[in-house]
Amino acid sequence: MSDTFEFRVTSVWQASRKWACFSGVPLVKNSYKTNSVKDIYIVKTNPNVLPMTPTVGQHWRVTGQSESRNVEHGEHIVTEHHIIEPSRCEVTLPHDGEQFVRFVTKEKDFKGIGNAKARELWQKFKSNIFNILNQKDITSLTTVLTPQSAQCLIDGFRKYANLKYSTWFADRKIPPLIQQRLFKFHQENSVQSIIENPYRLVTFGMSFLNADKIAQQSFSVKKSDQRRLIGAVEDVLKKHSNQGGHTLVTHKDIYIPLARLLKCNELAVRALKTANLHKSYFINKETGCYHHTPLLIMEKVVAKRLLHLNQNVTENSHELDQAYTEAFKELPYELTDKQSDAVFSSLSAHVSCITGGAGTGKTTVLRTVLRAYDHLGFNINAIALSGRAAMRLHQSIGFRTSTVAAFLRNVPIDNDDKNIVVIDEASMIDLPTMYKIVAHISPSVRLLFVGDFNQLPPIGAGLILADIVKSKAIPNTELDIVQRQSETTGIPEYSRMIKMGNVPPELSIGNIHFHEIELEGVAGQCVELYSRSPTNSQIVAATKKLANEINLQCQSSINPDGERLTFNEFGQLFQTDLLLYDPVLFTKNNYDAGVQNGSLGKLVSIEQTELSFGAVKIDDTNEEVPITKSLLDSLEAGYCITLHKAQGSQFKRVIIALSHTKMLDRAWLYTAITRSEDEIHIVGTKTRFEQAVRSLSAHHIRKTHLINLLQQGK
Repeated sequence: MSDTFEFRVTSVWQASRKWACFSGVPLVKNSYKTNSVKDIYIVKTNPNVLPMTPTVGQHWRVTGQSESRNVEHGEHIVTEHHIIEPSRCEVTLPHDGEQFVRFVTKEKDFKGIGNAKARELWQKFKSNIFNILNQKDITSLTTVLTPQSAQCLIDGFRKYANLKYSTWFADRKIPPLIQQRLFKFHQENSVQSIIENPYRLVTFGMSFLNADKIAQQSFSVKKSDQRRLIGAVEDVLKKHSNQGGHTLVTHKDIYIPLARLLKCNELAVRALKTANLHKSYFINKETGCYHHTPLLIMEKVVAKRLLHLNQNVTENSHELDQAYTEAFKELPYELTDKQSDAVFSSLSAHVSCITGGAGTGKTTVLRTVLRAYDHLGFNINAIALSGRAAMRLHQSIGFRTSTVAAFLRNVPIDNDDKNIVVIDEASMIDLPTMYKIVAHISPSVRLLFVGDFNQLPPIGAGLILADIVKSKAIPNTELDIVQRQSETTGIPEYSRMIKMGNVPPELSIGNIHFHEIELEGVAGQCVELYSRSPTNSQIVAATKKLANEINLQCQSSINPDGERLTFNEFGQLFQTDLLLYDPVLFTKNNYDAGVQNGSLGKLVSIEQTELSFGAVKIDDTNEEVPITKSLLDSLEAGYCITLHKAQGSQFKRVIIALSHTKMLDRAWLYTAITRSEDEIHIVGTKTRFEQAVRSLSAHHIRKTHLINLLQQGK
């Protein structure tokens, strides 16, 4: 028999794509105190059944079967009610004044409103406060709050205004992330939009198969319904761009998977005709390629902005010469001719690129350029895709930097003041991200791209940096003299040959060592090599699966006596995959803790306290960071990391693990080799190595349209 529990959330253990676990104390009507010392409710469930992501301070009503047991919590004995896979979950609003006060002061969405102001709001408006918040009546709120606090309360309440819709979506197993995207776009019309067309869920990130299941079970949609046919085409177009990074698609590339998805050739033909009539895609009459409409719009907007900026050139002037001279005064050595050209080009052109391989001096040139721009009075916005790349950029140039995501969260640059946006590691920027950057800034804001398009391509669709450089429509200075590594290491020439698709005549030369071994033995050989010099080595692999295998073997071989990180939570003992003194990797940005996605460190403590589960010493700063609940979910062993996590970083000694994956192509190998400052070990078969060198990189085989638009507009 199922019971219903109402409680206020006091702790969220995990809320990820796989599972959610949170706990709370019972709500007691008309009482500021709760009987939390007697009862705690703990919910563990699939997150897809939840109406929203649980956070501390929320009120929940959960229905399901529970298992109860008495547990010691400090000096008290409490009864824990474990509700596993509940049948129904709802978020509720406070019923009375005391609950409202707790709700506003504890929920993190309502920052800056304390106990006294929350109580005053309830005393003045009672339950009508929710109507005031729904109507965004800031005038009424400012009779109690400052305008800033009133707006904060309205903004924080926005997601709760959708509670009545969230339950409807949760009943149909539509995940919270999809709900949030729908609410952001359709707001109070979200439910009606799905009733009208369930396949809109595909547009907001749901797979066609899941949306199709909902459409047929909840809305009795027929297989020949045009909404279904258009949804199927949209799904195939999205998959093609997501899997291959293309912004163009041939008829064959779309028809075959479409017929497979709909399980009918006739429906596939009809779907393409219907989707064309509704402008889901456009056909290029010259090439016969299909352009997915959203991607075509993005490419046109980006191309238009770049070409507009390219029309503007700042002529040489006394002010420009003086800024250039001042910037050069701080250099400890003279720049090469190419580096000087890059500085001049970046100062005079309103959009330009500085490209080149690792160690060619891109950072030195960029630092000089930005000092000159600073002297000219420009506001400098330096951004990079990953948190670690942004941090390293700051250390290199001395100016404030941020991730692209943080930059886009800030106030848009919509004025004509002197502004420049510098995009470092620009080879990683995909089309949707570039479109967002362009939409976020005024047309007068200058753009400077820095990177190496021969490295790993963006994960998403498009090839922004490669298309810009190959189009020759935008000024680009390619630096080609390696300054970082000594030629005696062999790394500069080795990487140049791989970039050109040539297999080096000697696989082992200088500080590069090739270890011939069957791919099944790669993990063991990597572990043995790592053990020779663990303090300055980093293993890189192409796949998460191989990285995990190597990490497990490293733990058992190099850290066999390491004590496992375990902790007590909700009266249960949880174990992690981490051992004391393991090198570790952070996989998410956490600005409050001062760590970024890609940060590396060492697990130096596993002592659990009230505030943390241990501590990690960060490699770059030597600072110790307490492991909180939010951080623990983003920690994994770091003996071996995927190359995507390593891009933009340098290591003294790099061990490269070869594997069968298609991901291991020329760009992957070139990127892996250029991560090393001094010594490289390549582990695998000669055959697989040669295949990778000869495999064309993404910038050779991705089909994109931006390059054509730039060339047409030159």
